[in-house]
Amino acid sequence: MINLSISIITLLNILYGQDSLFWFDMNTVKDPIPQSPKVLDEIFGISQLNILDSLGNMRKKSRTGYRLQIYESSSVDEANRKLKKYKKVLPDSIYLIFEAPLYKIRYGNFIDKNNAEDVKTQLQKKGYKNIWIVRSRILYDSLKKEKIF
Repeated sequence: MINLSISIITLLNILYGQDSLFWFDMNTVKDPIPQSPKVLDEIFGISQLNILDSLGNMRKKSRTGYRLQIYESSSVDEANRKLKKYKKVLPDSIYLIFEAPLYKIRYGNFIDKNNAEDVKTQLQKKGYKNIWIVRSRILYDSLKKEKIF
């Protein structure tokens, strides 16, 4: 009798003791999808980036370079507002990247760090603050020969 009651209790613990997400509804998630390209390079590496990217971008070549990080926020709405503002006033490519828990806005495609330093100095003279240089994958097609400012 004791063995039977222990068996029943053990069976009930197994059935009801498991943590399950059967009650979770994915339709209730409110976080919107970012409005600009996602950089998956840090997670998957460059070999997987070509598979995940569109067919048109597969022919583009990439390399290690530099970008300027000009803004970061934990709010996707605030990051998208800043992204729209920066796209209106800055002439080069702007990227919104999500690296948990922050949304980061990065600017430009620079082959060498000295060029990135020059543009950083120019942006600081125009009133931009808290800018720093970040190593990043850049596309050859995105590189500009002429001066940015």
